[in-house]
Amino acid sequence: MRSVPPRALGSAIVIVAAASIVVAAAQRGAPSRANDGAPAAPVTSALRLGALPGVASVLAPAPPNDVPAAVAPAEAPNVPARCAPEPAIEVRVSEPPPAAELFRLAKEKPETLGSASLGSPTRGSLFGGVELKDSEGLLRAGGYGWGTELVIRSIERAVREVRRCFPGSPSLYVGDIARERGGWLKPHRSHQSGLDADIGYYYKTQATWYQRATAQNLDAARTWALVRSLIEGGNVEMIFIDVSVQRLLQAHVASLPEGERPAEDVFPSPTKRDTLIRHAWGHATHFHVRFRDPAAVALGHRLADIVPRLRGARRAPR
Repeated sequence: MRSVPPRALGSAIVIVAAASIVVAAAQRGAPSRANDGAPAAPVTSALRLGALPGVASVLAPAPPNDVPAAVAPAEAPNVPARCAPEPAIEVRVSEPPPAAELFRLAKEKPETLGSASLGSPTRGSLFGGVELKDSEGLLRAGGYGWGTELVIRSIERAVREVRRCFPGSPSLYVGDIARERGGWLKPHRSHQSGLDADIGYYYKTQATWYQRATAQNLDAARTWALVRSLIEGGNVEMIFIDVSVQRLLQAHVASLPEGERPAEDVFPSPTKRDTLIRHAWGHATHFHVRFRDPAAVALGHRLADIVPRLRGARRAPR
């Protein structure tokens, strides 16, 4: 066996002795953890590692004093909350009286009964309708703007919301709804019972009616706000929009923060067609809304045998 030089042996003894002294001192200064069952705290050294050769393999490195504290991740920028919706519509609903009294009121005081939608949108009539009139931000384009009170108030509510959320919005054109007493309305197949309305799109240029909406001229932000307000009003059965315009609105919706997107699918997909928004040919220049008005329909059932006997019944005032 090769002998170790005395000088090298002496240096090794000194290194091991120094390491033993440091470890023993650290153990004496460490608090006892025998009672809590937790693992012992790591042994650290006040000596600088590397000052003695071989000590680094015996001692755990001490954390440097200049290491900064953990920095909390920066908060995400605040995303402005979407504009608050308009208050819900309140429409008076009363229990119709018995048949004899109902006939008298329908003839003498129709305003006390409210609006009634008789029959179906494709074969029906309207009683006690309310007329949509020009107002700030809303212009009539069609010659027949009568509907149930709930329908008219729903359109007005949606336009108010758009104008409040988008200051400086141009006026919106609204086309045909129904005749004063409903019935057939050329050239429409529906629009007979006061529950259908043709509503224009918002454009980037100026207020206009019956202009084909394209990626260049459609104001997708305002148009989507209008459609969303109508849907959130809770009185919409379905909305007919040409598929080309649907794609433009969907692209806008996809660009919104997640919290501003609709909670459920409102646009059709290959696996779901019975959505609120549906395709119908001829609705690239405007969209068609079929409203729900259960109270008006229920009253219409009661009046179905009475209205044909009436002559000159007055309409409900606005």
